[in-house]
Order: sequence, then structure tokens, then C-alpha cells
Amino acid sequence: MLKIKENFYLISNFIVIFMFVFCFFLNVSYSATTGRVYLTTNKDVLEKSEEIEVAVNIENTKTVAFNFFLYFDDSKLEYESGPDNTNVIGNRIVFVWYDLQGGSGAKQGELAKFKFRAKEDGTVTFTIQGEFYSEKGQLIQTDFVYNQIQIGKKQSELQKQAAEEEQGTNSERGNTNLQVLRLNKEGITPNFNKDVFEYYLTISDDIKDVEVLAISENPNASINISGNKDLREGLNDIVIQVISEDKIQNKVYTIHTTKTANIELANTNLEILAIENVLLNPQFDANETNYKAEISNQTTDLNILAVPQNQQATIEMNGKNNLKEGNNLINIVVTAPNGFTKRNYQINAYKRNLDEETKYQEEQKMQKEKLEQAYKIQELSANNEENKSDKNESEKNGESNEKKQKGNLFFWIAIGIIVFGILILQFRWKK
Repeated sequence: MLKIKENFYLISNFIVIFMFVFCFFLNVSYSATTGRVYLTTNKDVLEKSEEIEVAVNIENTKTVAFNFFLYFDDSKLEYESGPDNTNVIGNRIVFVWYDLQGGSGAKQGELAKFKFRAKEDGTVTFTIQGEFYSEKGQLIQTDFVYNQIQIGKKQSELQKQAAEEEQGTNSERGNTNLQVLRLNKEGITPNFNKDVFEYYLTISDDIKDVEVLAISENPNASINISGNKDLREGLNDIVIQVISEDKIQNKVYTIHTTKTANIELANTNLEILAIENVLLNPQFDANETNYKAEISNQTTDLNILAVPQNQQATIEMNGKNNLKEGNNLINIVVTAPNGFTKRNYQINAYKRNLDEETKYQEEQKMQKEKLEQAYKIQELSANNEENKSDKNESEKNGESNEKKQKGNLFFWIAIGIIVFGILILQFRWKK
């Protein structure tokens, strides 16, 4: 009996081990058969009413039988045709195939192709799921890859903004001002101002195009944009020309654009910009390139300090000497270390004439007198407050002293009464 149990135990262990080994090799065989099912299209972008072909492909393995579901957006696409054994149910294509030659006709690469026609603009995603079998009749472990196409032109962020942006309302036929100037790349300086016509931008060398959004104040003015496509390495000028409604006037806004692999070598920013004894308006900011200043009639030359952020950059300055009455344009040109990227800082220095100088000096004198008077009033008020405070303090001290004196008087009276009482008691005791 014991021997039978031992044999049964051995046989049971053998069966368990055999099943484990069998499952192991079965699993290895199953796992070793893998494939990738993916979709390809003959177009990535198409217009409405155009046809598109979508192919189902398999790679890394062969298949002798399969069935799959190809899903698409039937609100934007209409199914046109496909191979035999194809059924269409709503937004799903069902396709079944098997090798009639018993395995010798196994497929790899393209498995089937389907045609669709575009109905509406938008983005369409194709996805696929299914089962695929190998030449050994085993289920293939499969990775599925989706595909996406665009019907109609995809709107960029700037185009969306343009659609939402308020259009110009100035109907003057000769108006050539821009109302909006915006790019799809960050870094343009200075901030847009319709009266500033030169701007600067530095981009990396992997950027091919720069999209420009330009809206004129007069909605009937014409805008021509050039130089923003196929940008080359180095310096590029993007030009925005505004032509008035009457076709007589025109205005040009230019964006000096540097395309480079080394952004720092294209640095044209100033670290410091200041004029001795003269205020800049607005206050200096590295990204601001246009300033104003007002100077006296006696000033002929300006002492200007301009320091670049990159010490290897060079500075050229002109227009700061022999200043005339009225407006004087001073240009400070910063050339980056790369030798070709430039930025022009401008200062419009207005020199007062003699009448203006006299009026200015009188105003300054009056202002000074007002300030001195205000200072005296403030000082007098402060002194009065101080005196008042001292008086209050003195009064408080007087009251305190008076109270103290009264307290002392009461104290001595009380002492006197006590002494007088003691003397009377002593006199009666002796009697």
C-alpha cells in the first residue's frame, strides 16, 4: 500500500513538472511571435471632397489569418471602397481574411487598403484592433499604432487669435498704422508700438518659418508680409508693409531676425544706458529701444554711458555732439559678438530754445520756491507741534508738581495732628 502511494506521488510530480515545462515552452512559442500593426495614408492633409487611402500593415512577422476593426470619424469621412470581405457598421470597418493555400500565402507588409472621401474640416484619427495568427496557428502578440490626418488647413494659434481679435475701426483713407503686431515666437523687442518701426528677434537654428499676425487700424488698408518663410542662418528681415486705403501712403515695419545656434553670441542687449545729469523717459529697460530726453539750451554735448550685457559686443554712438535747438536723434548701435546681429537704441534729445529755457528756469525757480515754502510750513508745523507737545508736557509736569505739593501739605498736617493728639494724651495722663 505504501509503495502504491509512493508511485502515485512520483507520477503526480512528473505530471506537474511535465505540464509546467509544456506551458513554459508554449508561452515561449507564443511570446516569440510578435508583430506591429500600423496604418499609413497617402495624404496627411486633404481638402473637403478629396479622397484618401488608408492601408493596414503588419511588420516583424507573417500572418495567415486575421480579423480587425478599423475605426474612423464618420462625421468627417465617408467610406468609399475596400477589398472583399469588408463590412461597414457606422464608424467601424470589419475585415476578415485567411490564407486559402494553407500557410504558403502568409502575408507581411500591406494587408488591406480602404478609400474614404472627406466631408468636413477637422482632425481625424484612425485606430485599429483585431486578432492575427501566425503560420503555426498561434495568436500573434500585436502592437497597434494609430494614425491622424487633417481635413482642411489647421488653424494656428495666431490664426485663432486673428479671428477673435477686434478689427480696426479707423476709417481714414490715408491711415497706415498697425493696430496689432504679434508673432508665434517669443522674444520680439521692444513691445509693439504703432510709432516704432524697427523690432528685433533672435531664434534658434531649427526654426524655418515665423508666423506674423498684423492688423491695421483701418480695416480697408492692405498688408503685405515678406521675409518670414524659409529663414536662413544669420540675419533675416521680416517686412510688414501697410498700404493705405487710397493707395497713396505706405508704412514699413521691420523685424530684424537672427537665426543662430548660439543665442548668446547674438546678444545685443544693453546692461546700462544713462545720460549724465539728464533723465531718460521712460526709465531704461534692456528691451526698450526708444527714449526721450529734454536738455538745456546751454548743452552742446551729452555724456552717455552705454554698457552691453555681453562684454564682447561693440558699441557705436552718433548724434550726441554739437546738439542743435529742437529734436536731436542719437543712435546707439550695439553689434553682437557674432559680428552681424545689431540693435539700434534711439534717444530723441530735445534741446530747449532761449524762450523755452527762460520759461523753464522760471518754472524751476517757482517750483523751488514752492518746495522751500512747503518745507518751511512743514518745519513750522513740526516746531508748533513740538512746542505744543512741550507745553503739554510742562502743564502735565506743573499739575504733577501741584498735586505733589498738595500731597506733601496734607502729609505734614496729618503728622501735626498726630503729634498734637499725642501731647494732649500725655498731659491728661500726668493729671
